[in-house]
Amino acid sequence: MKTALLLEKLEGQLATLRQRCAPVAQFATLSARFDRHLFQTRATTLQACLDEAGDNLAALRHAVEQQQLPQVAWLAEHLAAQLEAIAREASAWSLREWDSA
Repeated sequence: MKTALLLEKLEGQLATLRQRCAPVAQFATLSARFDRHLFQTRATTLQACLDEAGDNLAALRHAVEQQQLPQVAWLAEHLAAQLEAIAREASAWSLREWDSA
């Protein structure tokens, strides 16, 4: 039960970020937005990062269903870091306008 609530909360955070980032999600930047350890995508749009976070949320749900505890722990921590990074980038977008491709 507790796990289901946490997954719902992560899903809600991702949905909120998708809405918040919608106006700038397709804008590319000249340089990478995030460290390669945080996001595997080579794309420089927020949309690509949101998509990767969504994929990680789906992987987390699958790991929970399969009771793969080490994967659950790693994916949950990684996804939380991704969501936090996207939120920071969305907040700071106006400061990065000079870096648009």
